[in-house]
Amino acid sequence: MDRNAVFGGVREGGERGVRVTRAMARAMGGVCASSKPSFKKEGKNKKKSLDKGRAVLADVTNVCRKQQNKKCSTSKSQIRGGCKKKSTNGVSNASIQVSSTQGHVRTNIAKDLSTTSTLQSHDSIVAERLEDRELVLPCVSISMRGHVMEDIDMISEELKHSDGLGIVDIDSVELKDPLIWSSYSPDIYSNICVREFERRPLADYMDELQQDITPSMRGVLIDWLVEVSEEYKLVPDTLYLTVNLIDRFLSRSLIQKQRLQLLGITCMLIASKYEEICAPPVEEFCFITDNTYTKAEVLKMESEVLNLLHFQLSVPTTKTFLRRFILAAQSSYKVSYVELDFLVNYLAELTLVEYSFLQFLPSLIAASAVLLARWTLNQSEHPWNSTMEHYTNYKMSELKTTVLALADLQLDTKGCPLNAIREKYKQQKFMSVANLPLKPVQSLFQSQV
Repeated sequence: MDRNAVFGGVREGGERGVRVTRAMARAMGGVCASSKPSFKKEGKNKKKSLDKGRAVLADVTNVCRKQQNKKCSTSKSQIRGGCKKKSTNGVSNASIQVSSTQGHVRTNIAKDLSTTSTLQSHDSIVAERLEDRELVLPCVSISMRGHVMEDIDMISEELKHSDGLGIVDIDSVELKDPLIWSSYSPDIYSNICVREFERRPLADYMDELQQDITPSMRGVLIDWLVEVSEEYKLVPDTLYLTVNLIDRFLSRSLIQKQRLQLLGITCMLIASKYEEICAPPVEEFCFITDNTYTKAEVLKMESEVLNLLHFQLSVPTTKTFLRRFILAAQSSYKVSYVELDFLVNYLAELTLVEYSFLQFLPSLIAASAVLLARWTLNQSEHPWNSTMEHYTNYKMSELKTTVLALADLQLDTKGCPLNAIREKYKQQKFMSVANLPLKPVQSLFQSQV
């Protein structure tokens, strides 16, 4: 599978793609070895764009150090394969073992009978003790099974009622790829809806904790990391997880501005190891900062981040919810609307740079991006229906504040100079969705009052 042609679950040709995991790569016959991305630099154009980002980062990085022009050689990943040793024993050895085993059958049966009688007497004693303590374990298991069956019946009843309300079952086997575990989707997303409350950064850590950095410095860092992710062709999940790790670390630990870029590349290194099949080596992240930081400093920072966050890397980000919400939105169309996927992902990525969007839950941002994208592309029909409300668990009135803030962000009412995401989605491979004119959304919410 060509990862470079896939973004947000949609290929350039419009075909919906499946996210490749390490297990799937092994099953497909060594995808990691054949499709390993090249971490060598591709000419001077990309180098100049990254240098521009580094110049902007001069205010928030360690400018006292002398920048070096030496390039770190990319370490080549080696795939070590081991061969299993085959047994050299012949058929004769097997026959000898069978005959010797048959000789002990009678003695083993006698031992088993004696052991069984002993166990039966022991079980009777244990049963009497359990009766004295009034512990009836079979009843507990039966009650637990009863609860499970009640939950299953409740889910099936909800699906029956949803058909009458015009809700499309996006988890049906007919509509889904067989490689996707559609039967577990409701349980998975119910779980991550709880997790997004547990593992989210503080919305006001800049005022409450940090003293040497500002929201604008954070924006400059993330805007530069967007360029880095494009340079190394990282999957979108890596970028979202990187921003989450940065904000969670800054919510708990005080940091100086000289180490802010070090924190950024370290979090991207961690996210790459977690999300990518073939992650860039540490030396590449040192080189991307013009060797401002050494390999030892990055590894030390990596240990500090992981220990502070207790190695909790399984975090539901906005991208996690986007996959399901976009699927629900696409159910309204007979043919997959590729432009909708790109526009939704563009709107969602715009929020990564803005510190003010930390006050909103990832699921709320994802739902708002889908609503705004559908309204931008088509005003002839209402962008929020019973299917969207069912799978997002948000009513349209609950999305008003976030949608209006997202619309202002798309219009760039504050004149933000950070344009890495806008330039990214002006490319033809994303159907230039960043150039689409925004439709006024205030009238949409007024009609709902």
